[in-house]
Amino acid sequence: MMKKVVIITGASRGFGELIAKKFHKENFQVIATMRNIDSSPSLKKLNNVDIKRLDVTLKSDIKNVIDFTVQKYGRIDILINNAGYGAFGFLEEASEKEIRNQFDVNFFGLIDCIRAVLPQMRKQRDGVIINISSIAGRFGLPFTSLYNSSKFAVEGLTECLHYELSLFGIDIKTVAPGSFRTGFHDSINYTESEKKDDLGDIREKLKIALEEGIKNEPPFPFGFGNNDDVANFVFKQSIKKSKVSNFIGTDTKIINFFIKIFGRELLFKIIKKLWFSRILSKKKL
Repeated sequence: MMKKVVIITGASRGFGELIAKKFHKENFQVIATMRNIDSSPSLKKLNNVDIKRLDVTLKSDIKNVIDFTVQKYGRIDILINNAGYGAFGFLEEASEKEIRNQFDVNFFGLIDCIRAVLPQMRKQRDGVIINISSIAGRFGLPFTSLYNSSKFAVEGLTECLHYELSLFGIDIKTVAPGSFRTGFHDSINYTESEKKDDLGDIREKLKIALEEGIKNEPPFPFGFGNNDDVANFVFKQSIKKSKVSNFIGTDTKIINFFIKIFGRELLFKIIKKLWFSRILSKKKL
């Protein structure tokens, strides 16, 4: 029996690498893609794993990966859109290039990957697309407007595509992790190309709060989750019918329950209290 074929973007580290290893363990043919093909030595050692260069902002790279996969294996069963990064900072201080790059990677690159696999999946009348989103696509946080809005866009895109792709037997959904310790947290990208002098003091305080809240401890008191749980969860969602939006992590479940019961406005007030207590005096809170 021919192995099922999965393409994974951003597979060099973090969730992407773990997801690739999980599908390999489950006897899938894995196309693990990354910008630097030498950045994941552990995947190179595995059989049934093809390492391919893919920068999701380059349509030529996307075409090369799709053409390679179809020519070699004749099918594409699953696409995992995992590539992404976080651009954090005051929106006012971000350059147009920084703004566009955040969406080019997290949103438009994801769209281009989806568009590239659809002809083959429609031909098969079968396929699964999983977009790795984030709890940040569910509610906003301070100082993260670009990243959050890109993930909100992924959630909205997926909901809409769920309707049209179902006409062709294609299942699309998001998996939104909460707080997990991955390489993502160690590569925070601050958008400061157009710094404003009068924002300097509060910017630095916000950066310290963000570092403490994301790098050193989760932004909410739930503890970091087990990264392998995410890889296992993604695999399960790929082989069964499930909801369009799927959340993984203790914090995601509690936050979603909180929003359902108490509404978003109260959550906004709590987040302000938690974050701004670190940078503002009690009189200003």
